[in-house]
Amino acid sequence: MKKISVLTGIAVTATLLSGCSLDDITGEETETSTATQSPVATTDEISDAAFEKAFAKYLKENPIKFGTQLDDAYKIYQADAQKKQLKEQEKKDEERNELIKKVKDISDADHIAGNKNAEFVLFEYSDYHCPYCKRFHVTTKEFIEKNSNVAVVFRAYPAVHKTTAQPIHEAAECVAKESGNEAFWRFSDNVFATQFRKGDIKAKLDELKIANSEKIMKCYADGEFKTLVDESAQEAVSLGIQGTPGSILKNIKTGEVVFINGAQPLSALEAAKKELSEIK
Repeated sequence: MKKISVLTGIAVTATLLSGCSLDDITGEETETSTATQSPVATTDEISDAAFEKAFAKYLKENPIKFGTQLDDAYKIYQADAQKKQLKEQEKKDEERNELIKKVKDISDADHIAGNKNAEFVLFEYSDYHCPYCKRFHVTTKEFIEKNSNVAVVFRAYPAVHKTTAQPIHEAAECVAKESGNEAFWRFSDNVFATQFRKGDIKAKLDELKIANSEKIMKCYADGEFKTLVDESAQEAVSLGIQGTPGSILKNIKTGEVVFINGAQPLSALEAAKKELSEIK
């Protein structure tokens, strides 16, 4: 037999997985020697049409039994698929866990919130216009407030919302250059809260009473930080971070790291910190 319909194929699988042979379906015995007999009968001896007819008869006579067999077959298939998916995800996690160990240390170009000499540093790769990043931004502030030995380093990762977020990330870098770290965070907090998009950046600077707005606007117009923002996003990709927010909590003393995927709650950050504290 060269082919069997998809539905029939599933049905046959169901019966075989439940211990029913094709002989039970066709009502015929397949001649095979005891030495070479296979637990699964072949279907070469009958035509497609004959098998379809025999199967229809079997289904009509055994509807409840077949329904149970089909359900069992689907459960086996689903369990196997889940195991395969889990195994693939575990492999991806292992590969990413090796990559995130290469996260760059704090440099002069970074923007730090919290204790600059903290034992634990959360490297946050974020997108101003990502709604999940907006939520996580609030969580990271709570994390700092409740832990004096924690710092947060914000790194630009305009990915999904690159068209609208990239210019704002560049403007934020100009704010940091001309007005300092405190102004950068004030600007960032407001952008996240209001989801400010490419509009009148000068008016936004005046609204927030950020000094040196003329210099900031010149820096922005000249595209001084386009390359830096691009490199920050490329770094996130190289670390295996595929979405935003993507963060890495690092124990500075031991060098151990934990990946924080997405907008996790404060409890997840606390758990990651506890995990790193216990690694000696």
